Amino acid sequence: MISIIGAGNMGMIIALGIKEKVLVSDSDISKLRNIKYKNISIARNNIDLARQSNIIILAVKPQDIRGVLEDIKPYAKEKLIISIAAGVTTLFIEKVLGRIKVIRVMPNMPAMVGKGISAISRGRFAKAEDFKIADRIFSNLGEIVEVKEKMMDAVTAVSGSGPAYYFLFTYLLAKAAEAQGFKKDLALKLAKATFIGAAEVIKSKNLPIEDLVKKVASKGGTTEAALKVFKQEKLEAILKKAVKHAAHRSSKLTT
Repeated sequence: MISIIGAGNMGMIIALGIKEKVLVSDSDISKLRNIKYKNISIARNNIDLARQSNIIILAVKPQDIRGVLEDIKPYAKEKLIISIAAGVTTLFIEKVLGRIKVIRVMPNMPAMVGKGISAISRGRFAKAEDFKIADRIFSNLGEIVEVKEKMMDAVTAVSGSGPAYYFLFTYLLAKAAEAQGFKKDLALKLAKATFIGAAEVIKSKNLPIEDLVKKVASKGGTTEAALKVFKQEKLEAILKKAVKHAAHRSSKLTT
């Protein structure tokens, strides 16, 4: 039995992606009342869930992880624990639960439309077959990459938080279009279609992104004028700083 502790957005995305019977628990009873899917059953609590499960996915906030681990500790032996809690190391989980098989995963929001990317790393006691189980579960949500756990905070800052950067840039481009005189709806339509189309070009054309930039930015043209402003305002440095701060925050979530 695959079980999920946490019926928030990502917990439910994972549950629906599994497409087989799943047991779910959550400390917020209101979330459980709204679950109406045939493949999802509701456990009375974390202990009830742990007793019935051989695979437990932890989809809770980092600040709640210790309490959840203490709940399931008496029933965790010989079970596979998969955690998607940002900033929570496999070592942290092992220290609480003991010599337990732990897989750490960082999925992202596009998983909700099957276009996510999930980074996976193994704890000290997890085996290749445990990785395969996690791969099978999360491949339903999009792509999978295996990374060293020391890179997980950076993964969180890039692909975990990255959709918000994309949404923000889309919003800001739409606002810039409004400043040029477009009505709000049309400005947003232009911005959204432009980014979605550009993403499809990256996906379909096996070209370096720098070359794609050059294909749009002809010498002395309008795009080059805009790119010069980005360079002058140090957009690259701003983005690097933002990702660095996000990664640092991830590393401190359980401290």
